[in-house]
Amino acid sequence: MDQMAPRPPAAADDASAKHFLDAAAQLIDAMFTTSPTDRPRRLSAIDFPATLEWLRKEDIIKLAQDGGYPGASRKAFDNRWATKEDFVNDAIIHTMLYRDAPNADPALQRAQLAGVETAENVGEAISLFCDAMLESLMSYPRSFLLLHIGPLLEQHPKLKVAIVQDMNRSFAPWHEGYARLFAAFKVELRPGWSIERYGLTLQSMLDGFLLRSRVQGQQMDECRSEDASLFADAVVAFTLGVIDVDQGGQSSRDALSFRLAPTQN
Repeated sequence: MDQMAPRPPAAADDASAKHFLDAAAQLIDAMFTTSPTDRPRRLSAIDFPATLEWLRKEDIIKLAQDGGYPGASRKAFDNRWATKEDFVNDAIIHTMLYRDAPNADPALQRAQLAGVETAENVGEAISLFCDAMLESLMSYPRSFLLLHIGPLLEQHPKLKVAIVQDMNRSFAPWHEGYARLFAAFKVELRPGWSIERYGLTLQSMLDGFLLRSRVQGQQMDECRSEDASLFADAVVAFTLGVIDVDQGGQSSRDALSFRLAPTQN
């Protein structure tokens, strides 16, 4: 008797497959809503995993025991954290602030800002500083932690408050460094710009370039100039746009409009 030919696998792009994929898209959208109450009614009963659900208590305890830490027992763990969510929240803050490895914290590079103040070629010095910062962050996997959990923080308000508070504290020394840098070169920011606004913009640019460098590394490399990354060139261009180099008191938009205004014959 002839053996029956094996049934070919079902297509993953037919009408039936689309139903499953559409359902997955709804779940993904619901996961990133700002609040569980924003979910469609049919999804309201779904309990999405807590942040970093893959962190297992058993793995944490075993790793601590393997590291030779005295008293690393399940009882000791449970005495400190009533729920896994409580532990995950503390673990995220601990990791983001490099409390386990203070000397590895890329934020320590802010001390190098002082070198920019004495540089003969300011643009080149800023480029080198920016490239060093981006490369340092790229070398630490935990640099991507905030990008991973950020869209979910609205569903974890206590964790969001703790992260924002710690970020604000860490930003303060950077803002002081930027202020010293501008003072050293006796330049002022254009109207509408403050040190805090400048610093938040730089941090936002860094977050975006960090993600794109991980996802589109080849394209980022192709967009390098001869001696600087796209991120470094972008920071230089941005800085040039917000400092009032001609002391005309114009906003960035007004200055751009003035420079590009058609000349009168």
